[in-house]
Amino acid sequence: MLKFADTYFQNEVRCNFHISSMMKRFWASEMESLAWVDSVCKKYDIKYVMFYGSLLGTVRHKGFIPWDDDIDIAMLRSDFNRFVEVVPSELPPYLTTQSLLPGAIPPKEMTFGVCNGNRLDTSPEFLERFHGCPYATGIDVFVLDKVPTDPDDFAYQDRLIRLLDRMLMLQWDVNDKKISEDDLRQYEKIRMTLEQELDFSFTDEEPMSSQILRMLDMACGLCDDCDSEIVENREQVIYYGERKFKVEYFNDRIWVPYENVMSVPIPRKYDEILRSNFGDYLTPVKYGSQHEYPAYKYQREALYKAYLDRNWEIPEEFLEYDEDGKLILDPSSL
Repeated sequence: MLKFADTYFQNEVRCNFHISSMMKRFWASEMESLAWVDSVCKKYDIKYVMFYGSLLGTVRHKGFIPWDDDIDIAMLRSDFNRFVEVVPSELPPYLTTQSLLPGAIPPKEMTFGVCNGNRLDTSPEFLERFHGCPYATGIDVFVLDKVPTDPDDFAYQDRLIRLLDRMLMLQWDVNDKKISEDDLRQYEKIRMTLEQELDFSFTDEEPMSSQILRMLDMACGLCDDCDSEIVENREQVIYYGERKFKVEYFNDRIWVPYENVMSVPIPRKYDEILRSNFGDYLTPVKYGSQHEYPAYKYQREALYKAYLDRNWEIPEEFLEYDEDGKLILDPSSL
């Protein structure tokens, strides 16, 4: 387990932003997952780097961005493939993955996750392991694939990724039994197109979402053996536009402090990446996250309700207070 100073888990204000004691414990829990990934990567000489907002936080804040609550890392496809190969034999019993691996938590999207589960846990063993945080936490592993240099190859791959991505979103509605007739026709058309063009047949022996995700992952890695020196998270380009990164960014790394608890790898040329993504990245700007803050918002509500339903007193360590000493969420309001 990582070693934290007792003072680390106190409420704190960073960059005029209040961070609760529980958010610190949530961070610490995520860092335990990161520490395991780091140990495995060192053992097998697999390269990864802090990425997206986590790279920004590492450089600018030497840890988390104060108003952020997740950890993102990235690997080149070749490193990711080796990582996935060793995960089943190296994964400790207190961690799991959100992935297509056997026994894992089924993923909804392409991101590979390393997490401590998918539900609340207030057992003494869990709380001790994860620094008093009762919530499910984890980190996201993003795969960076080579971008085809040939225009025709790029167009083929881009079309295939977009078809599979759209089919995946429609599959969510199929699973929830709320798909419209028009969308169902589109879904069937995409399925038929893919099966005909790829000489492939979907099966009833595995959830459709898993099959689509596996094909989407394969489509993103089509150029893995090409000589391109540019990589991207190929699926995310659909939504966020091109973010072309040089392969060298992920092979030439330096190690820097993170939350004064551990050291993490970042690209040596981090300045090029951050200026490309954020412009004047040294000036803090409170950008919104892709999810509600805090990430454990609904878990916290479920935790409080579970105690209230049993007429149990909620332990003080599970309650959170703002900078004025007021409850951030008053259980009596639920």
